Amino acid sequence: MIAEDSELWDIICDGPHVPMKKVGESGVMVPKTRKEYSDIDKKVVEKNFCAKKILVKQSKIGMLTIEYELFRMKDDESIQDMHTRFTSIINEIHSLGEIIPRNKLVRKVLSVLPSSWESKVNVITEAKDLQTLTMDELIGKLKTYEMK
Repeated sequence: MIAEDSELWDIICDGPHVPMKKVGESGVMVPKTRKEYSDIDKKVVEKNFCAKKILVKQSKIGMLTIEYELFRMKDDESIQDMHTRFTSIINEIHSLGEIIPRNKLVRKVLSVLPSSWESKVNVITEAKDLQTLTMDELIGKLKTYEMK
């Protein structure tokens, strides 16, 4: 596994491997067609795809992390709509193998509410242990306050 990781890192740093062949008497090197790939060529080209997948995944995680960090509830947005947008971001992050602890998610939602929600946030944080409060419980409480 370590050797494979090293090979992937080489591809990431140096660029993809392109199988080449000599042509003519001058020995000019040109890329092989896919049909000309040997088994070794195929394995190396597969590593190109693995390296690309890793880069794309890391890029997506980075973009979603920024989206998560900058997330705010919009002034004209309902709790349900905000929760749907938030859950979408969290689910995408989770699908890429990144896990955000539940208590961090609860704190994040409380921190993204507009200032008009400040008194309600204070009531929730004083009444509940944020370590054990689930997202469903939090959203239920917020929806209840929203109706009042």
